[in-house]
Amino acid sequence: MKALVKKEAAPGIWLEELAQPQIGPNDVLIKIAKTAICGTDMHIFNWDEWAR
Repeated sequence: MKALVKKEAAPGIWLEELAQPQIGPNDVLIKIAKTAICGTDMHIFNWDEWAR
């Protein structure tokens, strides 16, 4: 599966291919078709003063 990953305390994010997580008997695996970002996400992406 593809995932956006914040690897370090620096600007940017990385798109990585990860193994599908193992689910247990009380877990649910949900396939996400679309998502959105908010202002907080942009602070973390840019790693500005607010995010630090």
